[in-house]
Amino acid sequence: MPANFSHSLRALDEDGFRRPGWALALVALLTCTWLVWLVCSRVTVYEVSENARLEVDKAVFPVEAQVDGRVITSRLDIGRHVEKGEVLLELDSSGQRLKLQEEQARLETLLPQVDTLRSELEAQRSALGASRLASGAKLSEARARQREARAALSFAAEEQQRLEPLLKKQAIGELEYLRVKSEHEKRRASLEALEQEAGRLQSERLNQQSEGLAQVARLERELAAMEGQITTSKARIASLTHELEQFVLRAPASGQVGEVARLQPGSEVGRGDKLAVLIPPGQLRIVADFAPSDALGRIRPGQTARLRLQGFPWAEYGTLTATVSTLASEARDGKVRVECQLRPGSSPHIPRQHGLPGTLEVAVDDLSPATLILRAAGQRLGAASRPPAAARGGAS
Repeated sequence: MPANFSHSLRALDEDGFRRPGWALALVALLTCTWLVWLVCSRVTVYEVSENARLEVDKAVFPVEAQVDGRVITSRLDIGRHVEKGEVLLELDSSGQRLKLQEEQARLETLLPQVDTLRSELEAQRSALGASRLASGAKLSEARARQREARAALSFAAEEQQRLEPLLKKQAIGELEYLRVKSEHEKRRASLEALEQEAGRLQSERLNQQSEGLAQVARLERELAAMEGQITTSKARIASLTHELEQFVLRAPASGQVGEVARLQPGSEVGRGDKLAVLIPPGQLRIVADFAPSDALGRIRPGQTARLRLQGFPWAEYGTLTATVSTLASEARDGKVRVECQLRPGSSPHIPRQHGLPGTLEVAVDDLSPATLILRAAGQRLGAASRPPAAARGGAS
């Protein structure tokens, strides 16, 4: 019996020693494995934006009302493809059309009047020229007769002077001398009459020219005023035509109607109201907004990204893979814009279209778990040691 008990005690002692050894070895193995994983394995770090969407790489074109008006016809249907310049919406423009017709009728009455004034002005200028020629000819003729009379007077004066000595010597009769003297006086009177005639013709010529020039100036003023009215009328017609064009909304570019306001015939729209959005054809890209602290210095072109679309469970449809292409250098409205190019063949089962929202994840780093733990601890210690904002403000 004692021998049997001794064997049992020895067996118990041996089992008690082996079990703790195997446990310690297993714990050591697990610890080493965990340490190796903690130091040598790699973990991808992502920056996430909940505000991401698919967009075409060309700017969309908003269609806005240029004037206030009432809808007559609308060809705005979501998903409809339109060409540049195609009529999308027509507003009531009956008032502007009546004004345009009135101004066009006024212009049609002004144009014949201008032609009549131009003809009258041309005739007046021609008459003035002819009058100048006629009066000039009469004045030239009068001046020629005046020169002739002046020569005859000079001859008569010389003959009278030559006969005066002979009369004193009684070489000629007194009757002969009186005849010559009478002829001299007659020539003088004739010259004076001719000089008065030349003066009268000169005055008449000046008066005719003054009246003719005044008539021409009057016609020119009337013509200039009427041409000014025509210019104003044409400008008014151009302005009304431009206003009429604003009552017709045309497609600013070719594309697909992506958004439409609720419109029907009779609806009232105001200037600046956004009525539709045209999406031009182009390649789709991912656009996301990140906080500046998450993006600046961390996200760079060439990094890998993935987009999980809302409404398409990623476990069933997968994700869209992309590459960061551009990054804004400054924040706008407190966000930094990041653009990514889709990779070919990325999740072909997802229907892609402009405006689909989702969540973008950008792989910004590849670190070991130990580095991540040390970084998180450093951030916690830095946050704990930093004084509160209120305390800093009070200290300052």
